[in-house]
Amino acid sequence: MHKYLILFFSVTLFWCSCKSDTVPGDIIQPKTMAGLLTEIHLIDGRLANTSQVPDTIYKYGMGNYLAAFERFHTDSAAFRKSMNYYSTEPEKISAIYDDVDNRIKALSDSINLIQAKERKAIMKADSIKAVHVADSLKKAQQKPAAIRKADSLKKVQETKAQQRVDSLKKLKKQKRSNALPKK
Repeated sequence: MHKYLILFFSVTLFWCSCKSDTVPGDIIQPKTMAGLLTEIHLIDGRLANTSQVPDTIYKYGMGNYLAAFERFHTDSAAFRKSMNYYSTEPEKISAIYDDVDNRIKALSDSINLIQAKERKAIMKADSIKAVHVADSLKKAQQKPAAIRKADSLKKVQETKAQQRVDSLKKLKKQKRSNALPKK
C-alpha cells in the first residue's frame, strides 16, 4: 500500500509540474493580447484627458473600444475570458505586459523624436527670422542712398577745397623764398 501511495503522489506531482505553456485555442494569443492591451491602454489614456462629463466614457469610449476589438478580430466577451485566463497565469500576463510596456515606450520615443525635430525646425526658422530682423535694423539705421550720395559729394568738395587752400599756401611759401631779399 505504501508503494501505491508513493506512486500516486509522484504521478500527481508530475502532472502538476508539467503545466502546458500553450494557450488554449479559445483564448487570445499572447502577441495579439499584447497589441489589444496596448490599444486599450492608449484609449484609456485619451479618455482620461477628456472632460469627465457624465457618460463620457460611454459616449466616446465605447466606439473606440469596439473599433479596437474589431481591429484585432475579437469581441469584449473573448477579451474578458482571455483576461480571466491570463490572470491565473502570472508568468504569461507578466510577459504580455512587458511587451505592452515596450510598445508604449516605442510609441512615446517616436513621438518625442518627431516633437524634437519640430522644435529644431522652429528654432532654425526663428534664428533665420532673427538674422533678417537684424539686417533690417542695420539697413534702417543706415542713411538713405540719396543722403549718402550727397554726403559723399560734400566730402569730395570739401577735400578739393582743402587741397586748393593747401596748394595756395605752398605757392605763397615758394614765392617768398624765391623773392629777393629786402635791403
